[in-house]
Amino acid sequence: MEKLGIGIDFGGTKILGVLTNENGKVLKSIKEETGNTNEGERIISTIVAIIQKLKEGFKVKSVGIGCAGFIDYINGVVHESPNIKFLKNFPLGKTIYEKVKIPVFVDNDVKAGCVAEMYLGNGKNTKNFVYITLGTGIGGCIVHDGKIVRGANNMAGEVGHITIDEFGPLCGCGKRGCVEALASGLFIKNYFIHGVKRGIETSVVEEIEDIDKIDVSLIAKHAKKGDLLSLKVLRTSAKNIGLMLSIIINILNPEKIIIGGGLLNAIDVVFEDLIESAKINSLKIPFESVKIEKSSMGENGVAVGASIMGILRL
Repeated sequence: MEKLGIGIDFGGTKILGVLTNENGKVLKSIKEETGNTNEGERIISTIVAIIQKLKEGFKVKSVGIGCAGFIDYINGVVHESPNIKFLKNFPLGKTIYEKVKIPVFVDNDVKAGCVAEMYLGNGKNTKNFVYITLGTGIGGCIVHDGKIVRGANNMAGEVGHITIDEFGPLCGCGKRGCVEALASGLFIKNYFIHGVKRGIETSVVEEIEDIDKIDVSLIAKHAKKGDLLSLKVLRTSAKNIGLMLSIIINILNPEKIIIGGGLLNAIDVVFEDLIESAKINSLKIPFESVKIEKSSMGENGVAVGASIMGILRL
């Protein structure tokens, strides 16, 4: 009999649920906005409602949840999630199980996305690779000999918190000069607005009156048209991401680095700058043997990976 599972991508802006088989084929999907992240009871009710709708007419083996933050995957507890305020030492797995009576597996969203790459994406048939997500923050997952490397606290692969400038801006983790603080979507937006306030000319302000409403997609749109400030900001981000990749390449010597996340489309216009930065800062032999590829999984990646994790208890 075919094993079916539900996967939930639980983030600060959206909750995306899918029903899949054990091979990751999507049978149904539902998406809702997360809304105010202080409203824990409402958000839990939203997740439960998504699960109930997805399982109608099907016998579901498990629920997998990929959640942003620091996760105790063995006990299903979210220690902390920077963008989901009520998740502080929160027993997410137990809470959802008590309402749906289906076994629930909770893990970090980047690891869930990595599982989707392992089974369906560019990581398929690849024993040693690193999966990177670029978005509001920057995350990573290491796969060695076909298995996820978790570390002592399930925090192996936190590449976004590699320090590349000890005197750099303060990161959300509390350290200074992390890659995340110098390359993420939040960095791009803040760096761009800083440039506008300093009087640097940009075509972006001709399209929008309130500079605080400028977002990365708008910056990328104007970068593609040759706007100099937009290009400068994106190239700075790409250079710093490339530096991060060089550190990964030199330490882990992976077969592949797969890059996904919501920031990927924006970075696409300066992707060659990213590759060049990685090349300059990497050792020659490991750089020449690594393939740096873009994820092919799209928006469903985390939810699909979470569903597979739940079914197979990875």
